Amino acid sequence: WTWPSIPPSGTAMAMYNNPMSPRFMGDLTEPHGFDKPYQVIKRLQADVQELRAAFQAEQQQRAVEVNQLRQEVSVLKEQLNKECQERHAICHQTVQDLGILRSEKIQAIDELRSQFTAAVHQLNTLIQDEIRDRKADCSLRDTREASERSERQSDMGNLRQEFGNHKKISDAFRDDTVNSINNLNHDVEMIATTLCKVSTTKGTLSSDNLLCAKYFSGRGSL
Repeated sequence: WTWPSIPPSGTAMAMYNNPMSPRFMGDLTEPHGFDKPYQVIKRLQADVQELRAAFQAEQQQRAVEVNQLRQEVSVLKEQLNKECQERHAICHQTVQDLGILRSEKIQAIDELRSQFTAAVHQLNTLIQDEIRDRKADCSLRDTREASERSERQSDMGNLRQEFGNHKKISDAFRDDTVNSINNLNHDVEMIATTLCKVSTTKGTLSSDNLLCAKYFSGRGSL
């Protein structure tokens, strides 16, 4: 679709404004061919004016918003620069603090390592002394036990020898006692036998039968 060709606005306006124009010279009730295009053009002009006004308002609003955005960006840049400086200062201070802390920790670790080394050396010395003392105690105990063992063996030998001597003496005493008892039995038997013989012969033995009896009684003389 294309726009119809219309005369310039000055010519159209002159035609409408001139009472002697052919439009006015003819039938006034007959519609002219340019009425509708003219109305369309009027509406288009009104629309263009409205669009132009809206565009200008939008442009002004966008300009105001751009200025606000620029101000905000400027403020943000200032804040960003300020914050960057503060962060740089904080980072620098943090690096310094970390360096100091690192040196302190390294020094503390070195001191702890030296203390630990000294403690380990001292503990090793104490352990070696304890091992040496225990070895000496074990050697002394072994020597004492060996001496006590030899003494006990010697005492055991002496006890066995004394026991053997006592056994020999006891055996000898027993043999002597048995011999003495046997001798006593023999003597008792002999005495008993003798007494039996004496008792049997006593009946035949009297003072009358003895020749010397009368001399003891005073009945005779020698």
